[in-house]
Amino acid sequence: MARASIIIPTFDRPHLLSRAVESARAAAEDVEIIVIDDASVNETSSLCRELTGIKYIRLEHNQGVAGARNVGILASTSEYIAFLDDDDLRLPGSLDVQSDALDANPDVGFVCGAMLMADQNYSLTGDISAPAHASGDRFWELLELDFPVMPLSVLIRKECFTKVGLLNNRLGGIDDWDILVRIAELYPVMVQDEPIGIYRKPTSVSGQGSSSQAKQLFQALSHQLQLFRLPRVQAATPSKRSRVRRRTINRVADTLLWNAPALFHDRAFNSAAANVLTALRLNPWRAFRPRALRKLDQVLVKSRRESLVTH
Repeated sequence: MARASIIIPTFDRPHLLSRAVESARAAAEDVEIIVIDDASVNETSSLCRELTGIKYIRLEHNQGVAGARNVGILASTSEYIAFLDDDDLRLPGSLDVQSDALDANPDVGFVCGAMLMADQNYSLTGDISAPAHASGDRFWELLELDFPVMPLSVLIRKECFTKVGLLNNRLGGIDDWDILVRIAELYPVMVQDEPIGIYRKPTSVSGQGSSSQAKQLFQALSHQLQLFRLPRVQAATPSKRSRVRRRTINRVADTLLWNAPALFHDRAFNSAAANVLTALRLNPWRAFRPRALRKLDQVLVKSRRESLVTH
């Protein structure tokens, strides 16, 4: 029996799936690869039946990413669970490194590492996303959206799902954040410096689940109030709960404002407007901070220069 299972949900993207499966195969010497075909309507099913060395499960009705991941968890036979979107890639040997870490630290709920950022063509941008905090109790940072971690970079001890339940399929787009918060309430988290995978960054028109930042972050803010019902939050003082909420709102507003100029520069005007309007709705005063204004000015100057060059 393999130590770890990689669950790959897929829907109508056969042109990406084979590459993801091959990266999963190279991530460990012995890995259980489970591909969940979420009721695709194109040639995905025929492609999956041609792939060797995988456990293929086809769903007759689309259940969304969270639902597909849950099917994979229930079908898995390994001690550890990893998730891999069909457009992301695992780095060679990365799963063995994380499995060794969980073997050596039986109290840890999940281990996470860094991600290399890539464009839509899988060309590395040079950017790296990694949690800045050390290993240990990371519950409050996760709850406040101050712990940058995504399913690609995580290996989870399967017993955690027995304790906290499966992913919530009503939380499309933020189900991964929700489950990691619930796990971190009960278990320590381990952070590794090594890059774990290659994340294909979304664009405003890529159709990826994470391409609508304003919508997802606003949804996360709304759901945070539900997570405030967790025992650790209820046990905190009212003033601490208030600080957590205020910091999260400001962090989301700042993130949206910080990314809006880049969206504007890329002519993704609708997404840029959604970011700004959502940020103003959350905290209008954040838009007038010097840092936000400097960022906007820099992007506008860059846009004017590029416009002069092209004309």
